[in-house]
Amino acid sequence: MKYITHLVRFIVGIIFIISGFVKTIDPIGFSYKLEEYFGPGVFNIPILQNFALPLSILFVILEVLVGVLLLLGMWKRLTVYLLLTLIVFFTFLTFYSAYFNKVTDCGCFGDALKLTPWMSFIKDIILLVMIIFLARQIRFIKPFLKYKTNKIIVILSLILCIVVAYQGIAHLPIIDFRPYAVGKDLKKGMQDGSPQVESIVYTLENLKNKEEKKMTSDEYINSNIWADTLTWKIKNSDIKIIKEGVLPSVHDFIIDCGGQDRTESILEENKIVVITVPYAEKMSLLEKAKLKKIISDLKVKRLKYVLMANDPQKLRIPNACISDQTTIKTINRSNPGFMVLKKGIVVAKYHGDDFPSLKKIEKL
Repeated sequence: MKYITHLVRFIVGIIFIISGFVKTIDPIGFSYKLEEYFGPGVFNIPILQNFALPLSILFVILEVLVGVLLLLGMWKRLTVYLLLTLIVFFTFLTFYSAYFNKVTDCGCFGDALKLTPWMSFIKDIILLVMIIFLARQIRFIKPFLKYKTNKIIVILSLILCIVVAYQGIAHLPIIDFRPYAVGKDLKKGMQDGSPQVESIVYTLENLKNKEEKKMTSDEYINSNIWADTLTWKIKNSDIKIIKEGVLPSVHDFIIDCGGQDRTESILEENKIVVITVPYAEKMSLLEKAKLKKIISDLKVKRLKYVLMANDPQKLRIPNACISDQTTIKTINRSNPGFMVLKKGIVVAKYHGDDFPSLKKIEKL
């Protein structure tokens, strides 16, 4: 039993560290997911939406630390009960998402790994069983290293998480798992999905003995039953999904400029700076002035640009285009943010506070 406990301890610890770390890389992304849960369409707790980012940072760092503590065997009772509390909370969220189809992606592994709601729920149930097992076998959880060494590892893990989270908030995530990462071809991303494969299933009734049988549309056409209208009739029909469709990784990149769809022309530009503003209403007068200055400089240098905003009217900047807010938030976590495209390929991305000199943009 001791060795099984060590194996389970290792699996649970690694999963929590990986799950927490990929969200620590992009705490803003996880805060968007929390905003969905706290929104009117789910739990309707608007006051918590204002604290989504601090809660995101707390959850993701705690998730990493409990995983580290479990592997090290430190403060085992506190660690196991923290794990149990977290997994009960996450299991409730994933069940709610799956059953009511409210939040279709729990964000369990950030943007690194997408799970369906039911897959996320099953994953959490398995983890819940494993953590309950650890709670019952807690006597076998022993530190592998000396207390001082363990303490240093925990402190270094905390510092690493804080640094990585700060980078993801104040600048850009150290690793970008999104379909708009540097190097991605948006035109290819629009075509990498697959259509849903369906088939019609007929329920046929025998008019003589009331027997029923089901046949797919292909089977029905290839048989002689369809011609025997005196014996068989179609009672009803259903659509059977043979293979679920997969949306393209880039399925919502649409830029509407004054009622004109400019998406295709923008993706064909030799070089264009895409300015993203997911929260036009939150930009201060000073931030708007800085953005106008950048746009003015781009015009002077004859560098092409397009401004995508969730609400162009609130920006009061000429020629601003409208796009879906979720798309804009996915492209860049900054408000505003900058992305440079070459023939639809992302060659650079910048946080709003890190926009480089135009000489650097010209050299790209």
